[in-house]
Amino acid sequence: MTLMVQLVVDDMMLITDAYVGWPGSVHDARVFRNSPLYHDVEDGHKLAEHQYLIGDTAYPLRSWLVTPFKDNGHLSQQQRRFNRMLSGKRQVVERAIGHLKGRFRRLRELMFHDISQICQFIMATCVMHNLCVLSDDDVSSFINFDDQDDMELENIFADATGGHVRRNALVAQC
Repeated sequence: MTLMVQLVVDDMMLITDAYVGWPGSVHDARVFRNSPLYHDVEDGHKLAEHQYLIGDTAYPLRSWLVTPFKDNGHLSQQQRRFNRMLSGKRQVVERAIGHLKGRFRRLRELMFHDISQICQFIMATCVMHNLCVLSDDDVSSFINFDDQDDMELENIFADATGGHVRRNALVAQC
C-alpha cells in the first residue's frame, strides 16, 4: 500500500506543511484540493498577501500558487526562462524529499498495518527532518537520489485569473 504525502518546503528545506493519508493512486491535485492547506489559503489564511506557493503543472494556478506555463511549443523566451527559474526553485522540494527518505529509510517499507500509525510515523519523520535541518545535520551520506515522476496532467481547476496575474508579474521580473 502506498500513501500520498503532500509537503510544503521552504528555501532552507524545512517542511512547513505536511498532509498525509490519501491512497497513492489519488492524483496530487485532488489531494491538494482536499487538504486543510488548500482550504486555509483559499479562505485567506496561512499566507501573507506577498507570499505564494510554487507548484508543478499538476496543480491549479492561483494568485497564491504559481505554476509553470504549459509548454505547447509556443512559449516566449521570457516564459521559458520563467519556467526554468521556477523549476530550479521546485528542486528544493525534491532535495528535501530525498533527504527525508535518505535519513529515514524505514519510510520505504513500514511495518505498520494501521493507516493512522503510518500517518503518525510519517509526520514524526517530517518533524525529525526539520530538527536535523535546524541542527545543520550532515546529510551527504544519507541522500537518496530517487527519480521523481513529474507527471504533466491536465489542470482540473478552473478560474486561474488571479494566478495568471501573479505569474505574469513574476515573469516581468525575469
